[in-house]
Amino acid sequence: MLQRIQCAYHHPRRGAVTVEFALVVPVILLLFFAALELASMNYARHTIGFAAYEGARRVAIPGGTAADATAEATRQMRLVGLGKDAEITVTQTVTQVTVNIRLPSSGFSWSPVGFFANYAIRERCTLRKE
Repeated sequence: MLQRIQCAYHHPRRGAVTVEFALVVPVILLLFFAALELASMNYARHTIGFAAYEGARRVAIPGGTAADATAEATRQMRLVGLGKDAEITVTQTVTQVTVNIRLPSSGFSWSPVGFFANYAIRERCTLRKE
């Protein structure tokens, strides 16, 4: 008798699990890839900001040149696998130095979905010279 109740209970919902799975999985995957993309963007933003700071620091000390700043910023980004497509500009005055870094989304995107396909991260650091 118990077996008849189970069969009668499960019979009308035979395909419901498949339909529910088909409806829920795309949403879950979309959320997963969006979170992955946001995390990679934040990781790249933080790394680029740090690279701009380190590059500006190289020029702020006596004897530092723009080439030193570019090399250090590139080195910092390459340590974590970023910076292949980065554009680095260094501007100096007598009292301060500014390092600007721009990285297009092709340099940091991990997701196949490409939420930030036409986006670029821009970071700037300005320091006073010693």
